[in-house]
Amino acid sequence: MKALLTLSLLFLSSLFIGQNEFNKYMNEANFCMQKEDYINAIKKYSKALEYKSSASNHYKVADVYMYRAICRFSLQNTESALSDLDEALKIKPEYTNLYQLKSQIYFHNKQFDKCIEWCDKGLEIKPGADDMLMRKAGALTSLKRYNESNAIYFKLLEENNRNQKACKMIANNYQMKKNWDSAQVYFSMAIQIDPLDFESFFDRGICKAEKKDFAGALSDNEQAMRIDSLEKFIGYNNIAYFIKLAEKDYKGAIEYFNKAIELNPKFAYSYSNRGYSKLKLGDIKGAYQDIRKSIELDNTNSYAYKNLALVCLEDGKKSDACKYLLKAKAMGYEERYDDEVEKLLQEHCKN
Repeated sequence: MKALLTLSLLFLSSLFIGQNEFNKYMNEANFCMQKEDYINAIKKYSKALEYKSSASNHYKVADVYMYRAICRFSLQNTESALSDLDEALKIKPEYTNLYQLKSQIYFHNKQFDKCIEWCDKGLEIKPGADDMLMRKAGALTSLKRYNESNAIYFKLLEENNRNQKACKMIANNYQMKKNWDSAQVYFSMAIQIDPLDFESFFDRGICKAEKKDFAGALSDNEQAMRIDSLEKFIGYNNIAYFIKLAEKDYKGAIEYFNKAIELNPKFAYSYSNRGYSKLKLGDIKGAYQDIRKSIELDNTNSYAYKNLALVCLEDGKKSDACKYLLKAKAMGYEERYDDEVEKLLQEHCKN
């Protein structure tokens, strides 16, 4: 949503024009929009449209519809925003920013097929438009169409071999396919482009850990933490989760989760992961406390519900475990992680 506002501000400065009733209300609306006073901006854009016959050209009318759409979407009024963009397209069908905005709204609302449709329409007018290609690729990733997504990113990388975002997204798609070797290659390329890219160090560390290169994983996490000390809690969590847990060093994992939580007491993932570590050490009470704390901080994490189900199973509370497994499944656990929840449901919750 913030990107829509950023895009809009690029154009607003050119829209403060000479006065008539249409221009007067349009200028007032633009001023309100710049202050993020969207309610009054919408009122004034609507007032300007009452005088659209006095606009100097019909493209100015299209602009009013477009900016009212952005304000409406900023207030989460999606249908009205899309309707305004449709009106603008009737006036200015060659204006690619309208296609970009429609695709962005659909992406934000997780309507990825619609996002791709409108990216394609915009690309018919402006082939090779990087912004729409990137968004289309992102939508394809969200639909798990990783090969199609990477085909776009590869094309962008061919056109600009220093396109770091394309490198990172290619690597991310390979990660999602658990192709750790290829993911590592492209995270390394991203790091070559920007040696201070701590995120790629963290992600490359995950790839190395998945390949059992724990020394390399530790090195990458430590480098990321040196680059950005504010993100140290992620490094400690990653070392604990991807290295210590993989080595079944549960006490060592807890030490690193403790460090992560000390630095960021609101980092929900570390509580859930520490709870799992406590479960493996037989501390049922501590496991419950940590995982419930994790869900209190972030109730959208399906992994925490899976961990809570594991504790319930260990505690002999099968019906509660099945309830939490079903919740984890409904929240998309399999799409994001693996098939463990489904296996547990088949094993424990058939009847």
